[in-house]
Amino acid sequence: MILFVAFGLHSIAQSAKQKAEQLASEFSKEKHKTKEKNGEVTKKDVKVEARPDVLQDASSYAATYELEGMNQFLTLNQSSGLWKGVFTENKDGKTNTTATLKDIKIQDALLTATVIDKDGKEKPFEAVFIIRSGDGYEAKGLGIKQELHLSNGFTLDKAFYRRQEL
Repeated sequence: MILFVAFGLHSIAQSAKQKAEQLASEFSKEKHKTKEKNGEVTKKDVKVEARPDVLQDASSYAATYELEGMNQFLTLNQSSGLWKGVFTENKDGKTNTTATLKDIKIQDALLTATVIDKDGKEKPFEAVFIIRSGDGYEAKGLGIKQELHLSNGFTLDKAFYRRQEL
């Protein structure tokens, strides 16, 4: 029986790792552009790679993450082993809560939770802590692959929230 439990835990950990890798890959991209002007050809290649940011101490993920250019934020805090997540927006000089996360679990860079919108509707939530790099830069943050309805009317199917450095 002990062997079965140990095997079962290994299986769960492996699936979280695989899911984190799969979600992270959604935030990698390659673009190849060719432009011709006055007979001169200019090529531009862009490659951005994303990989899970696996930390041994999950409390290190506690931070504020920003959806750049949109004044949208996600703040993750941990207290006594329990996580709290709050989505906010800054609009007209005021900070408004747009949604909250409950039942947050973090394993192998994979964050799972239930998101509660401002109308009280609940739905499953998945995201992955990632490191995005390319063309001389590196950014840590949270990749969210889920339909997000922003207050400005935009709807996104995935978003990268960059970790804010203190």
